Amino acid sequence: MTPTLPACPRCFRSPVRAGARFCPRCGLADVARAAVDRAPVDVPVGGRVFRVLDRVAVGSVSAVYRCRFYDGPAEVEGVLKVARDARANDLLANEAATLRRLFAADPDHRFKPFLPFPEATFGMAGDDPSAADDRGGGPPRPTVPRQATVFRVHPEIRSPADELYTLADVRAAYLAGLDPRHAAWVWRRVLTVLGFAHATGVVHGAVLPPHVLVEPHGHRVVLVGWGCAAPAFGGRGVRAMAGSYNAWYRRERSAQGAPARDPGLFPLPSLDVALAARSMVELMGGDPLNLSVPATVDPAIARYFQRCAGFGPNARPDAGRLLADFDGLIHALWGPRQFVPLALPPKRRA
Repeated sequence: MTPTLPACPRCFRSPVRAGARFCPRCGLADVARAAVDRAPVDVPVGGRVFRVLDRVAVGSVSAVYRCRFYDGPAEVEGVLKVARDARANDLLANEAATLRRLFAADPDHRFKPFLPFPEATFGMAGDDPSAADDRGGGPPRPTVPRQATVFRVHPEIRSPADELYTLADVRAAYLAGLDPRHAAWVWRRVLTVLGFAHATGVVHGAVLPPHVLVEPHGHRVVLVGWGCAAPAFGGRGVRAMAGSYNAWYRRERSAQGAPARDPGLFPLPSLDVALAARSMVELMGGDPLNLSVPATVDPAIARYFQRCAGFGPNARPDAGRLLADFDGLIHALWGPRQFVPLALPPKRRA
């Protein structure tokens, strides 16, 4: 099938072809990427067609778009994740390979609901932002395809773009912090998927608020952002994420005894546990660096999360032990578990 060429989002007259740097009519720079941001485009891959729709999120490494495709007669909505810079292609390739490994290790599909499935991977035409400006007098550099992956999630989540919220979204909706009773079911599911990954020999490496997605009505959790994953206890270090979570990684480097200038971290399961625990402390309105929580949070819960992240890596229990301990703790505090509905506002477009 021939891809549908979107129109330039400025002049709406000139069709935009793959690799175009400027609109031939109005001169809009980086027009190929701008057109995908603003208009549907059909991408044929291996005899299938993936329709890329509106952009739903933008990160430092990648952008995420709503995407629809057919699985037999049924239309499925997933998401397309594409590297913003071709230099991040290795992260997206590592993410897809890691997830395929995890799915292969789960023949009974017990952990499938917690993970995004890489439906297809391919390269998307687009210029590396470091390339020279065509109009600057120098010769243009070759176009470098950017790595792209189409993901699908749990079949009962019909629209991941609309139904899944990051922990950062949830925190923004609850300015005083999320009630620990809600944080409890999120934490239990995060520990469940981390326990599976660690037993499979994989460390996630970036269990941060933007990578923990929750579906509030069914209390589902999907762990995304596997680009930094590494073999547990392996020789290749975890590539720490940049941006607003640098301080979290610095704490972990210090706990591991790594030099401050070293950008990597040893791939220990305790790294995932600590980052996840800091994410939960922040979700409840606390300070993720000092692991302090508001006075409204029971001190026993505060001590529990300090145990998860506040000691050296070798002193932290594994995910399975932590889950069992947490179940005992919340039963002692609140009695038998009950389903508590979580209300979140409709999502806004990126």
